[in-house]
Amino acid sequence: MMKIVAIVMCILAWGQLPAKGFAGEESLTELVLEAVETNAEIRATREEVQGLMASSKYAKALPNPRLGVGLLNVPVDSFDLDQEPMTQKQISVTQRLPWPGKRGLAAESRILAARQAEVRLKAKVLALQREVAGSYYELWFVAESLRLNRELYELVSQLIHASASRYGAGREIQEAVLSGELELSGLTNERLALEGTRRGLEIRINRLLQRDVHGPVIPETHLDLPHLRVASAWVAQAEAGNPRLELLRHDVALSRVSLSLAEKESMPDVDVRLAYGQRDDDPMGNSRDDFVSLSASFPVPVWKARREDRLIASKRAGERAALLNYQGYCLELPHLIGGVATEMATAVQRHLFYNEDLVPRARQLSDALVSRYEVGGTSYTELIEGAMMAMRAELTARRFLRDALLAEVKLMELAGGTFPGVAPFMRTIEPQDVKASGSLEERGR
Repeated sequence: MMKIVAIVMCILAWGQLPAKGFAGEESLTELVLEAVETNAEIRATREEVQGLMASSKYAKALPNPRLGVGLLNVPVDSFDLDQEPMTQKQISVTQRLPWPGKRGLAAESRILAARQAEVRLKAKVLALQREVAGSYYELWFVAESLRLNRELYELVSQLIHASASRYGAGREIQEAVLSGELELSGLTNERLALEGTRRGLEIRINRLLQRDVHGPVIPETHLDLPHLRVASAWVAQAEAGNPRLELLRHDVALSRVSLSLAEKESMPDVDVRLAYGQRDDDPMGNSRDDFVSLSASFPVPVWKARREDRLIASKRAGERAALLNYQGYCLELPHLIGGVATEMATAVQRHLFYNEDLVPRARQLSDALVSRYEVGGTSYTELIEGAMMAMRAELTARRFLRDALLAEVKLMELAGGTFPGVAPFMRTIEPQDVKASGSLEERGR
């Protein structure tokens, strides 16, 4: 009898013992860093950003000059190069000079495209961080559920053994033994389901980390309660760090640069041509002077109403659309953050309520049932129900802790927050790379 009571008391103390790390446990920060560092899609996006930055220098450079060679005014009756005085062998160089400002705007558009790619990189990093953290917290909760399941299974097994002994001595009814065996079957079924869920979560984490081989993932035993912050603090952080807001801001800036570039399309690019024509001596041996030609040509906007004006109208509509999208998300973002922050605050409050109120009361009830069981004042069924109630309360408290942590990583994604060491993987463009492009940020505001 005292052995059974000791087992019950040890199990009830399970939630009160300070959790300590065990060998083989992996911290969430280490897993997130591994995922961000090894993810092929993130590495590919970084290369894309570098390629776009290189293309901005290409867009700012002058077009390559064109070298031409030819024969001019060759008589078709004889094809002699010295028969006619205007026949000449010519070599020319033509250079296109874009209208002032076009090259700078084209370079700015490429830099803004690179900035957009960098923001997409940031969004991918934050999304991967959220997925890894969410799977980790789910795995932790499943591990806690399995631990509770094992404790309950051990308790029920011991009580069935004690009930069988008491039944043999005529002090217990057979229903108690059968009820206990049914409870064991239910716990076994629950354990099998939890094991399947655990394996699925391990596979998901290994997939997110893109590991070569599947390996077990053991979460830390102890997770801290997230620190509560008011929604306005998260909103203030999101105004500078939310990836979608940044992307929409760059969309506005890019649409304005595209509009400026379209407005300059009606301004002509000038082709400057310098040619040297060499003439042979005449048939009498008299020398002929060579020719030098200089010319400039440019397009005439005859179809401006059908071409450039319609292009400008299209770009203006694109600018208005980009600005409306940006303004709309600016209004939507605080409500998104407020909703998730409310979820986190509620989960934290309910976790604390369970830990400070419901769990102690459930333990007191279980202790009272143990005392009554010792003197035969209650059945083993009531005893096990009391113990299970206490441990289920512990598990519910952990469920609310998991919910609070999941809400926190969602807020981090919305606000652009990262785990330690992750931020450098989101930066590819250095400030000096865009110094010559002007106030790009101001264009999008």
